[in-house]
Amino acid sequence: MKRSKDTFKLNYQYRIVPNSQQVYQLNEWLYKLCRIHNLMLEERFNWWERNRHSVNACMIFVTHLPELKDQPSYYSQKRANHWSRESCKHLYDGVHSQVIQEAIKRVEDTFSRFIKGDLNGKRSGKPRFKSVRRYRTFAIPQLKPDCLAVTSNPHRRKNGSTRRDIAYISLPKVGQVKLIYHRPIPEGFTIKAALVSRRADGWYIILTLEDKAVPTLKSPKIEATEENSLGLDVGLEKFWTASDGEVEPIQQHYRKSESKLTKLANCKDSKPHKSASRRKLAKKLSRHHQKLQRKRKQFHYESATILVNRDEQVFFVEDIKPGNLSRKNKTKQDENGKYLPNGQSAKSGLNKSIADAGWGQFLSILAYKAAKAGKAIVKVKPHNTSQVCSCCDRLVQKDLSIRIHKCLCGLILDRDWNAAINIKRVGLGIFPTIKRPKRSRKAATKEAYTIPV
Repeated sequence: MKRSKDTFKLNYQYRIVPNSQQVYQLNEWLYKLCRIHNLMLEERFNWWERNRHSVNACMIFVTHLPELKDQPSYYSQKRANHWSRESCKHLYDGVHSQVIQEAIKRVEDTFSRFIKGDLNGKRSGKPRFKSVRRYRTFAIPQLKPDCLAVTSNPHRRKNGSTRRDIAYISLPKVGQVKLIYHRPIPEGFTIKAALVSRRADGWYIILTLEDKAVPTLKSPKIEATEENSLGLDVGLEKFWTASDGEVEPIQQHYRKSESKLTKLANCKDSKPHKSASRRKLAKKLSRHHQKLQRKRKQFHYESATILVNRDEQVFFVEDIKPGNLSRKNKTKQDENGKYLPNGQSAKSGLNKSIADAGWGQFLSILAYKAAKAGKAIVKVKPHNTSQVCSCCDRLVQKDLSIRIHKCLCGLILDRDWNAAINIKRVGLGIFPTIKRPKRSRKAATKEAYTIPV
């Protein structure tokens, strides 16, 4: 699938309602693609293990180096001879060829990020083999321009309003599939590709729309000033706090439903394994999680819209990584090897609240909405923004339990509000550089070897 970088693309999600025969065919495709995914990944892991050796483990002239083989690539696996074998025909029989190629491309992308890293040099984790239940999406890289057929619905509701239009989309080797056409495709856009996904409450399709007349959406370069900029601090008590004092309350979708989810999970675990009642409860539990996910995403879009509709042109946000904030604490051991309390049980609740807030998704949505409105998002380092007084630049250290900032200069302010002001000051370049005192290596060494008398 050709990926052009000069055209503007949109992703529109619709629900599809396949018939029983099409549902069976789509499930069969996912099963076969899952087998192909695991087969291609196994071939790459075999190459990885046979063609590498740790030079630090033993001397290299003693170690036997095996015969080097070429690394499996997207093109080599696509042209492999097992596609022509009669014994492997069950892997791909009935599946569209381009769908298989996209499945191999996914393996290529994940494995290359594991070996080489992305454009920024950041390596991903080791790719995992997937079960049939975890493999829920496949890509169709090319669709015909007239694949979507929409007809107006002549029937009306009881209140006189018109019903939703009737639409069918043509998928290769699947046929015409009914589509819930809840919003029209913008004028000038054409359908280029699609993603078909199986979820807890049914089947969905994500259409990739392209308009060659519209350039790629980019964040504009705007010179930030005191008047046209705004600082934002995200938190757990208040979802975000602006530098002018405006606050957005946090929703805590998961926390409010945690007792219900726990009850459903316990009820599911009490049922016999592989029983019909257990499957029904598992499906009910996954539907409830999906509902919470949609609520959270809708809240993020609404919060981002509130900010974008303001008069400010530049938004300064924290350059945070929620995954690093929710990591487990390091283990502590005494001299005898006994594990000591490390505060992980208390931090587990904090990690759950961080995941429930969804800061990463919100900041991504805010960046997209701001670029669409012609505004800029600037990420700044949040170091010491909650510890420094925004009035006199004095360092006032406090832990997370202290929610009010009190300074000797007389400033009494909410902790998050003070941090939002400092984030704006960092973006404008007027925040003081404060370095905490560090012990020298020599002093630390002396302290480590001091013998008490």
